[in-house]
Amino acid sequence: MKLHELGQRFAELTANTQTNATPNTAGQNLERQAQQNAKTMENHRPLTSEDPFLSINDLVSVKADAAARALKRALNELEELIRENKWEEIKTAFYPIEEKQPELVAQGLDAPVRAKIAFALGHMKCFDEAVRELTICIAKHPDHFLYHSSLAYTAYDSLYAAKNRDIFLSGKHRADRIALAHTHFQKAQELRPDGVTNFYRQGMLFKQIENKPENAIPLFQKAISNWEALTDPQKKERHQEQKNYVKSLYELASCLLESGKPGQALDMLKKCLAQDESTNYLSLMFKYFALGKVHYELNRFVEARDALLFALQSKPQHQPSDFVYELLARTYLALNNTSKAWEVINRVPEAKRKPYYRWTEAEILCALSKIDKARDVLAACQERDNLSRHKTLIRLAKIEYLTKRFEKTLSCAEAADRFFQEKWGGHYDDALFWQALASYKLGNHEKAKDMAMTLKAYRPYYPKLNELMERLKD
Repeated sequence: MKLHELGQRFAELTANTQTNATPNTAGQNLERQAQQNAKTMENHRPLTSEDPFLSINDLVSVKADAAARALKRALNELEELIRENKWEEIKTAFYPIEEKQPELVAQGLDAPVRAKIAFALGHMKCFDEAVRELTICIAKHPDHFLYHSSLAYTAYDSLYAAKNRDIFLSGKHRADRIALAHTHFQKAQELRPDGVTNFYRQGMLFKQIENKPENAIPLFQKAISNWEALTDPQKKERHQEQKNYVKSLYELASCLLESGKPGQALDMLKKCLAQDESTNYLSLMFKYFALGKVHYELNRFVEARDALLFALQSKPQHQPSDFVYELLARTYLALNNTSKAWEVINRVPEAKRKPYYRWTEAEILCALSKIDKARDVLAACQERDNLSRHKTLIRLAKIEYLTKRFEKTLSCAEAADRFFQEKWGGHYDDALFWQALASYKLGNHEKAKDMAMTLKAYRPYYPKLNELMERLKD
């Protein structure tokens, strides 16, 4: 049958069907068809539930599987780049993740990659960017220990970088960064209360960044007690934290010494030496310098000398050691061996002598009765010192007083007080005393009384203040 014949036959059949159907039957057919269509639509209604455990996309696994494969590839590549310290390559390949790995962001799998990107950004000193990435991680996973720990460390590391003048961070920005570090150290400690590292690092935040050793002491103690409470298998499993246990012993000894507890500091330092004997996480030079410093504070000058000499023998190549020479020189002074002190202080080239080093140099010159040379050393020192100039000026004031140049004494003390007020705020107690004493010697008793009374309000038990005030009554 030809094609046009088939078409004609189809038309006839259609016409017959329509002719034979009654109006009522046709209506019923239409109604049944509508119901069937409605039922079909009901069966195909889109799923709009936002249940956090399952979505329509989870039933179609193609995209999720692709994202999982992309995540695995990204993490493997990042691990390799991190091992090779290729921070710039990480930033180029993965940052920002919204542009470089959008499928991970779409599937909510971006947090592990963001954390590793943040690690690389921190190494590049891009701390603001690293903080932002880790903040996003925590928003997605509020109770994730590693994200809190990483954010705390990144904030802490940025503060160290600012202290070393690698980046600029001051004022409110610095205060906010300190608060951020504390917040996330505390959260990490809450999530892992038996840890070591986060207690140690928060202790260092107090000690090194905020200069609050008293606040650091309980944190170092907690780090130490947590490690010592672990069983041997646990210590083996968490061996990477042993280093921070040893460093906590060392830093706790330092804090105890600063708090006027040299006996307790000595006990802690001996423990540190014993625990670190086979590992040497800390340089022998630093440990024996600390031991010498504790003995010095305990007035055990022979033991201090021996510890400091051993520290110098243990000095790593290219490691600065001026602080060891300075304390050794002071120790020889205490042992009444002024010539040896002078020999030791000259081991460091003059151009590399910091203000504290110059102060000891001047003391040795005074002990050698070379007052004019001591004055020259301090005068040159204070001109370049923009941090502790007030201390140098008071040393100069004392020399001028002993040589009965009271106008110079007054001038140095006034300059020390001005510098201290500009730099730190408030009066400098030593400067007030030497202004009062110089004014008394110059016959200006009213000014002397004013300075003495101001000092009395600040430091009522300042040495020899009461003696001076008794003289001012006459």
